[in-house]
Amino acid sequence: MGYDFDWVTPRLATGSQINGQADLQELVACGVTAIIDCTTYQERVGAETPGMRYLWNPTRDDGEPKPVSWFAISLGFALPILTQPRERVLAHCQSGIDRGPSTIYAILRALGWDGTDAVDLIHRARPETCDGIAYAGDADHAITLLGFD
Repeated sequence: MGYDFDWVTPRLATGSQINGQADLQELVACGVTAIIDCTTYQERVGAETPGMRYLWNPTRDDGEPKPVSWFAISLGFALPILTQPRERVLAHCQSGIDRGPSTIYAILRALGWDGTDAVDLIHRARPETCDGIAYAGDADHAITLLGFD
């Protein structure tokens, strides 16, 4: 079947837990050069891959508000990478429904996307998120406090 992920833009993707080297090799073959792992698991698949940039930024998918600092860490990692041509970032969580898409939402907002347009873009790419971007409100708050809005 292959790894469960979707391109939101040509350079931003979101998906589920990376389950081993086969998933990782598929990502490399698709041009992913950086991974933001939002899971609380200790496996950290991709952290030791040559040429792959990796950030483990864990948080629980508990429906509780996410702090500005959690978004700031992901933005501080992804935004400099995206200034370079041909770099492609994947943000993933366990199921690819809440934390990963919320991270992509925050990145899009920091890049200047309107919130409604960012949600629509994510929904089109990853219909599993159709009930909403779980932590969009927290991301919007972070974007404002971090000076991106």
